[in-house]
Amino acid sequence: MEPVSITEVSPEQLKTRLERGDEVVVVDLRQAWEYHAGHIPGALSLFIEEVPMRLNELPSDVDIVFQCWRGHTSLDVAAYIIQQGWPASRIASLSGGIAGWVQTQGVAALQSA
Repeated sequence: MEPVSITEVSPEQLKTRLERGDEVVVVDLRQAWEYHAGHIPGALSLFIEEVPMRLNELPSDVDIVFQCWRGHTSLDVAAYIIQQGWPASRIASLSGGIAGWVQTQGVAALQSA
């Protein structure tokens, strides 16, 4: 299988899209306790190990941004999702992950459950 090129979005780009009300689903791949401690507002919690079993919960007709702790795991999951048939143009990874989000947006930009 050929390598898949994954689009990366910066925290600033994602924040702009969310504030603008763009149709984008943010998927937080961290463990539930990490998600509950603080996540990007509106993000869907989907632990990485659950992805294959919960594929049907992911829309294929809107943009999806995967997010993990530092941005590495989300690249792998984005590639996997594309290989499962999602359009590559709708799939992205958050550059720097939640750590990059906090570094650029601050802890106050997180929502706790």
